[in-house]
Amino acid sequence: MILLSLSRWLFYVFNLNSFGYLSFVELMSLMFAGLRFDLAALVIVNLLYILLLAIPAPIKYHPLWQKTADQIFIWTNALAIGLNLIDSIYFRFISKRTTSEIFQFLSNPDENILLLLWQFLTDYWYMWVIWVVFIWVLFRITRFFVPQSPAAVRMKIWYVLQTIFFVISGIFIVIAGRGGFQLKPISLVTAASYASTQQIPLVLNTPFSIAKTLNQKVLQLRSDFTDEELKKIYTPLQKTKKPDWFKRTDPKPNFVILILESFGQELIGFYNPQKQGLTPFIDSLFSKSITFDGHANGRRSIEALPAILAGLPSLMPVDYPTSAYAANTLDGLGSLLSQKGYTTAFFHGGNNGTMNFDATARALGFEHYFGRNEYANEADFDGSWGIFDEPFLKFSNETMSSFKEPFVSAIFTLSSHHPFSLPKNVELADQNLFSPFENTIRYVDQSLKKFFEAAQQTQWYDNTVFIFTADHTHPEPQSDFYRNEYGMYKIPLAFYSPLFDSIFHSKKTSQQTDIMPAVLSLANYPETFLAFGNNPFATDEKGWHISFINQMIQLQDGDNLLQFDGSRATAFFDLKEDSLLQHNLVNEHHPAGSQLETKLRAILQQYNNRMISNKLTADE
Repeated sequence: MILLSLSRWLFYVFNLNSFGYLSFVELMSLMFAGLRFDLAALVIVNLLYILLLAIPAPIKYHPLWQKTADQIFIWTNALAIGLNLIDSIYFRFISKRTTSEIFQFLSNPDENILLLLWQFLTDYWYMWVIWVVFIWVLFRITRFFVPQSPAAVRMKIWYVLQTIFFVISGIFIVIAGRGGFQLKPISLVTAASYASTQQIPLVLNTPFSIAKTLNQKVLQLRSDFTDEELKKIYTPLQKTKKPDWFKRTDPKPNFVILILESFGQELIGFYNPQKQGLTPFIDSLFSKSITFDGHANGRRSIEALPAILAGLPSLMPVDYPTSAYAANTLDGLGSLLSQKGYTTAFFHGGNNGTMNFDATARALGFEHYFGRNEYANEADFDGSWGIFDEPFLKFSNETMSSFKEPFVSAIFTLSSHHPFSLPKNVELADQNLFSPFENTIRYVDQSLKKFFEAAQQTQWYDNTVFIFTADHTHPEPQSDFYRNEYGMYKIPLAFYSPLFDSIFHSKKTSQQTDIMPAVLSLANYPETFLAFGNNPFATDEKGWHISFINQMIQLQDGDNLLQFDGSRATAFFDLKEDSLLQHNLVNEHHPAGSQLETKLRAILQQYNNRMISNKLTADE
């Protein structure tokens, strides 16, 4: 229990950027609440060890039995504490505790993932040192506590007393493992009783999070509304029309969707003037673009592709591409536009197979995939992640010039991903004034400038719409706003094209799942399609954003934010007055909260039931 508590304190110390706002009283309250989850984890992890030493038989005093039990004790607890220590670093990238999805992630690791794992292990070497110290403590414990066979072992009373002890141990295991005497065992959602959604990871521990999500039924059918009621409240089936201000009808426009790795709004001067200097080219281009207040639907790259290219968020503990529903029939943007004569292609400079990007792109209807293999020049390999952005963007430009028009291409950059390396021949002004991550942002901006300078010389440029977005926000937020559950999702969303006669900058809330409806509207797509998003160009629809974090689903519309645990609202915030989410108004029963909850329940019913029954196309 002491070691688990220490690892929680380390989790706090290594993530002060996320929890530094807590007062001493708040922090101690959360740490005390965490003991309940630590005790449950302790029993789950040590179940075999407890049974080995509680068994009412003299064999448990045999030296071999004792040595076996000691080794089980040391290494099961070493693993549990190691997982806690890993999350002390990994949390800053995903903003939640690791769950059992890690086994799906590691069950079929590609070469790139293994390289990245090695990079993490070397970059954060000090976590190894801490882990070794913890293992040494575990080893010393086994040397200090050595059960001795009592003289009464041959007496009948010994067996009676040991049997009673065994039964008491079993009762203790059940109560501690369930987290108390309540009707239902504690779960990840239980932590919301002690903490806000942002604070939940500080209350939980990683072994508990993994154990409680093993063999978890991912989604359940919902029946909050009748079919008729549901259609009136929300449906993902939609038709969209070409905006009045977009006059182009023929030839059909090309589309290039630029997905920028880890580009949060906080980094972009257009959205945050105090950040002028990191992205001068993007800032200048956005000033000539149609822009929105964009939001990511997830916190990981693997969640971004279905959201951006199929209008499908990951509203469950696992991401869609590795979930049990990944084989569902799905109409992605590539599928829909290829039926209208478009050439479709996906570009990513990482190893082919990384994050299942190639398989996901194919599932979303993208006929061509271009990765590190197709680039075929290892001189531009960054040594860990993939091909540097500047040469790969040049390659993407040249490849698209060979396409038959019209075409739709998605280009996923990568140089702003850990370990934040730059090409040796690249020089950035005042490089020592910025962090390694900020320098990669500057490098990507510089690479995009060269990409556009080259694209302007092509025949397809003047007939192309460029869409800028990101896979998720960045790992180094500087302000409290961009650390909370509202700001941590803010990414760019901009549309730039020589075809546009007018531009505007909208504060309308938008999300990754809005991109497919937006592209289809500009392509004048005439048929019904399915997407869990809206056309951001539609002036008669209010924007909204949905996400899943720490076992909570949250829905916000730019004015208010609601957090929902699957059965009830747990938090409601007035974003206009409280963008830092400091005043939970859920108990005030605000009418806007009821409206958001009704919509959220309808979205979840459509999402769960369609996902389970494989009805994710407009034909279903």
